[in-house]
Amino acid sequence: MRSLRWLLCGFAFAALVQEGRAADLGETFLRGSQTVMSAPSGARWDGFYFGAQVGVAYTGTDFGNSTRQLTSFLLRNTTIEDEAHVSNWTTLGKYDATGSSYGGFAGYQKQWDNAVVGFEANYNRTNLSAAAADSMRRIFSTSDGYSNNVSITASSNIHITDYGTLRVKGGWAIDCFMPYGFAGVAIGRADVTRAVHVVGSGFDLTTQGRPNYAFDQSNAETKNGAFAYGYTAGFGLDVMVMQNMFVRGEYEYVQFGEFNDLKTHIHTARVAAALKF
Repeated sequence: MRSLRWLLCGFAFAALVQEGRAADLGETFLRGSQTVMSAPSGARWDGFYFGAQVGVAYTGTDFGNSTRQLTSFLLRNTTIEDEAHVSNWTTLGKYDATGSSYGGFAGYQKQWDNAVVGFEANYNRTNLSAAAADSMRRIFSTSDGYSNNVSITASSNIHITDYGTLRVKGGWAIDCFMPYGFAGVAIGRADVTRAVHVVGSGFDLTTQGRPNYAFDQSNAETKNGAFAYGYTAGFGLDVMVMQNMFVRGEYEYVQFGEFNDLKTHIHTARVAAALKF
């Protein structure tokens, strides 16, 4: 009887030990499951990337002052330039043109939660060309007693060959989508041709019997690879299609300073694809 009693007590103790171990295992397993389930998920945008792009570009160019320096040189040290400021006449207006662009880009970005910030270098080849030609004629008197009849015929054209931008980028990650905006600096290169033809005559309004005058002069200039600096701004949407690949749709605005007295800007809508690593 005593042996049977001890045997029963041993079975009961073993059962209690097994129950306690099972309870401990369940709690540990639950804690481990919570840790696994809290791991981050979704696309990550960190790292370096590079890609290629193609787009449609629209440029607007202000030719108003494009022949100012040429005219000023022709009429230097004359009364009609000093008083009538002939070189500042707005002979030419504003003209637009469209064309294509293509190029590449590379950058680096860092992600904190949903916020993504980075920088990007961007290069584009273009075939944007715009031209203007017109004339202007005025009759005016000057303080030296002459009535002056002056006409200007001007022409100018620009061909933007390429441009690059360096920009700061900020976006907001929504799983595999990332809308973003950017701003930065730009540098462009263009071939510029401009020409001016000035014809003038005058006769004496006084009674001093001074001789009348007449002149007919031209000036022209061609400069290939002229540089201009400016700024860029825009927005777009990156879409992660694979772990290390994304596609892009983007709008960009670039405003340049002056290409030999020509002011121009570019609007571009483009698509792109890039690899991230």
